[in-house]
Amino acid sequence: MDFNVTVCASGGGGNFQALVDESLNIGIHINCLIVDRICGAIQRAEQASIPVKIINGSSQKLGDELDQSIPEDTDLVVLAGFMPIVPRKICKKWCRKIINTHPSLLPKFGGRGMYGVRVQEAVMAAKEVFAGCTIHYVSDEVDAGEIILQKAIKVNYCESPWQLGGRIFLEENKLLVQAVKLLSAENYIKRV
Repeated sequence: MDFNVTVCASGGGGNFQALVDESLNIGIHINCLIVDRICGAIQRAEQASIPVKIINGSSQKLGDELDQSIPEDTDLVVLAGFMPIVPRKICKKWCRKIINTHPSLLPKFGGRGMYGVRVQEAVMAAKEVFAGCTIHYVSDEVDAGEIILQKAIKVNYCESPWQLGGRIFLEENKLLVQAVKLLSAENYIKRV
């Protein structure tokens, strides 16, 4: 029995690719990629023969567009570098079935405006010993949903925020695969 995953992305698609590469090993089927702009993730989906839906992420109708774009047979929605804030009605409809990646050890350095290199700049400005990434359920409050998994790495102050972010991104790829595997296994147990 397939565990169907819809991925939403806005960028290069590195986390999406990690899921594509491990999909057979972790027993999932990626049924769709949803993007809010022309981005590198589209080419990755095309190479893997995964359908792509492009929505208008800046539209006030984002909730309706997302709702219409997520296939009905979806078991889990994964926000993998998806930039728009997901509307409350989608959070409610997909409660505990929509997850997000974030490049910090939440609850630290999360919320509106905390994405990309900005997160690592804030981590380094705060002189944190550890940085990392989090996979969490999506709630109607930005980056505040229940934490599923986290990975911490030691901050190296000889690196730039970009370099630190690169190391964290590699960990995020692995952590996302691990989280989806965990959730698909939990779903399987519930079905049996």
